[in-house]
Amino acid sequence: MKNIYILGAGNMGQGILFGLRKKFSVRHLKPIEICVERAASLAAFGFEVADRIESIDNDDVVVLAVPPQNFKSVVRDNQSLLGYGGTVLSVMAGVTVSELCGTLVHARIVRSIPNIPAEVGEGVTLYYVQNNRDSNLIAVAEMIFGAIGVCIRVEDECQIDSGTALAGGGPALVAYFANALLLYAEYVGLNPESAWKVIAQLLYGTSLLLKSTNKMPMKLCDEVQTKGGTTEQAILVLEQHGLNEIVLLALAAAAKRSEALGRENFSGGCYEH
Repeated sequence: MKNIYILGAGNMGQGILFGLRKKFSVRHLKPIEICVERAASLAAFGFEVADRIESIDNDDVVVLAVPPQNFKSVVRDNQSLLGYGGTVLSVMAGVTVSELCGTLVHARIVRSIPNIPAEVGEGVTLYYVQNNRDSNLIAVAEMIFGAIGVCIRVEDECQIDSGTALAGGGPALVAYFANALLLYAEYVGLNPESAWKVIAQLLYGTSLLLKSTNKMPMKLCDEVQTKGGTTEQAILVLEQHGLNEIVLLALAAAAKRSEALGRENFSGGCYEH
């Protein structure tokens, strides 16, 4: 692999770009961005930014990180992709492998959904490849996604839509809950700086504990709460208000939206849920 082209330097594209910078030289990372402000910001970090791919080798890797509704126009502006025989990693919500292959006239496609913690090398990426026998394609995907966190290969492409909801949107749901904790901390009198330190450490420490011990979440709940105690009371209120059901509804809605994005911009696809 010579270069990694990142088409689209929005939040996700930048997250991948900065995550990869920890493992790959900046001179091999090639962001493609038409927004002048974003391009200037990336150039200040030492990236060589262009507004299109002028030429590309089959040894290079392309990451498609543009909004799905912009995909076809981006291909029109980057005609070199149509004659390209290397690896394409798509992180676009809703756009299926068959749609990618049809538009790019190309078969070496990985459909994936990473998330924004990729920026600090702690992301999680679900990915799907149509050809299980293409070991090189899988190896490239594992190398790129492994450089920005944990990667998990799924056997059913339809799971990518669910993964978009769970993994892709999950950080925002966690952050939304963190904001509720933050509001409470400020409500009871902690100054904003102290409140932020408490909440950030709560999230970090709890995540590290779960990951290090392999404990299931409810096991940790049982260890923290005691019968008749304060934490049990808090959990009871969450259960009475149906938090589990609300989260399930939210994730289902996000997965449906992922499917709809594909339908709005393409025909066909994997929508049998």
